[in-house]
Amino acid sequence: MLHLIKESKFKTVRLMVRFREEMSADTLGKRVLISNMLESTNAVYQTGKDFSRKLSEMYGASFTTGVAKKGKQHLLSLNMSIVNPKLVDFDTLGAAVDFLKIAIFQPDAANGQFNPEIFKREQRNLLHYLASMNDDRSYYASRQLANLFFEDENQALPSVGTSELIAKENPKAVFEYYQKMLTDNAIDIFVLGDVDEKRMIERFSDFNFTDRAVSKEISYQQSLTESSVVTDEKEVAQSILQFAYQMPIAYGDKNYLALQVMNGLLGGFAHSKLFTNVREKASLAYSISSTFDSFTGFLKIAAGIDVENYEEAKSLIFEQLEAIKSGDFTELEVEQTKTMLRNAYFVGQDSPSNTIELEYVKALIPDKFLPMSEFLNALESVSKADLISVAKSLNLQAEYFMKGFTVNQEKMEVSLEK
Repeated sequence: MLHLIKESKFKTVRLMVRFREEMSADTLGKRVLISNMLESTNAVYQTGKDFSRKLSEMYGASFTTGVAKKGKQHLLSLNMSIVNPKLVDFDTLGAAVDFLKIAIFQPDAANGQFNPEIFKREQRNLLHYLASMNDDRSYYASRQLANLFFEDENQALPSVGTSELIAKENPKAVFEYYQKMLTDNAIDIFVLGDVDEKRMIERFSDFNFTDRAVSKEISYQQSLTESSVVTDEKEVAQSILQFAYQMPIAYGDKNYLALQVMNGLLGGFAHSKLFTNVREKASLAYSISSTFDSFTGFLKIAAGIDVENYEEAKSLIFEQLEAIKSGDFTELEVEQTKTMLRNAYFVGQDSPSNTIELEYVKALIPDKFLPMSEFLNALESVSKADLISVAKSLNLQAEYFMKGFTVNQEKMEVSLEK
């Protein structure tokens, strides 16, 4: 489906072709490898130098690919940003559409497989990248928390895959899947900018994507489970404490704006209870915040702490949520939070990427999408009772504690035991 977002305030034109299907361990590694392959090579532009030269000819156009998750769905996107052709003496828009067509329909493949040499290079690069990500203790902790929280193992997977999924793939299997992806995936094409709609329809109709039956179901919700607690000991100076809560509120639901305000009040901003009371006043955390995903019913509290402060920090974190449940917050705190959310919303209106994402959500769940006036009115009308209700609806499902130690500490403890 082609989505044209007519907007004259941006000097550039953004184009995005997005392929979507349900998250699955069977295809995730393939999709991530395809994303990397399409960004680095194709049958026409086979090297980075070829890519750079062509994009330079298009007045410095950019071309990127990427993967992401949204609820149950895995997204693989091809993105281009170009100067509006009205500002230069060159058809940058037509050239960009042609470039996208080559990237999609003329991959670097022969004899039923992707170029083996390039494939192995991209596979190796991805494995190095994932290894470095797992060395990031915050990322590792978040992965462990997701594994504890989600009943669906596919839902617990990160959008970039895992080393195991990437390592098992080969050029032939991935190319065979790519042919299937072109035929079966839901496809959305977005064009943002001051462009002619009729011309865009004509240019993209040349892509010959066939009709396909696709699901628009995006939100994931799971039932309550037994709360899980896991402690890992790692050689790190700073311990990491994370909690996962199940929330029965999805994007666009009645209490969706109340959820945003409640999260901002809890740990979303610098004036929040977690930041002010746990980090600033009690000095029990180096960092602390709360975030949520309204497409999966998942709210996370994450803190970096000293290992000896575990019990005290945990207790004080729980106290902050209990305070909101009991209505222990001021009108000023609520207004500060609403102001921050309102400002963030307006900043997002000036972001081409954010504008496209909002249009994407609108296309998937139009009945839940809030136009600007409705969003601002709904935000303003969030009451104290709404915030208390949302806080009470949260259910703790998982706790992950990365208990840090240093090698010297470990040696000292062993020595004392002797």
